[in-house]
Amino acid sequence: MAVKLKLKHLLFLSALGSPIANAGAYIALAPALIHIKTDDGSTKPFVTDLRLGYAYESHKVELTTMSSISNDNLNQLETDVPAAAALFYRYTIKPKSSLSVDVILGYSQIDIDFKDPMTPLTTETFEGVSFGVGLEEALKSIPQLKFKLDLIQLYRGDRLNINSLSLGLRYEF
Repeated sequence: MAVKLKLKHLLFLSALGSPIANAGAYIALAPALIHIKTDDGSTKPFVTDLRLGYAYESHKVELTTMSSISNDNLNQLETDVPAAAALFYRYTIKPKSSLSVDVILGYSQIDIDFKDPMTPLTTETFEGVSFGVGLEEALKSIPQLKFKLDLIQLYRGDRLNINSLSLGLRYEF
């Protein structure tokens, strides 16, 4: 009985990792523009967007981390995103197409540094539900490599919205 159960588990796990099941781990890397919009104005610092994920047919789960590349200024208010993390679920609408469209839903936490000449550095953390849309185009010569474009609302508040626009590459193992 135990041998049959172990054999069933091994067959199931091997099917998940097979090319027939269209499943596997991937990594994505992209520069991203973070658009921080308030009632008084907006800033757009740049970050590096690194994602580790697992795809199974039309479903993907991603762990995302972002770190600062450059800050932005608005009326001498310097804004930077030193760190951000998120967990995303992506559903691919047409998984067999070379151009795929993903609906993205997740949870994000974003640290934002604010600094102006009159006050010291202040760090605030914003967290909440995230949603967005993503596009991917597979290369014909290297089908494991895909160009990706994501537009995600990372945080939505009463007086503050934080969006991310990233353009990069995804490689499936």
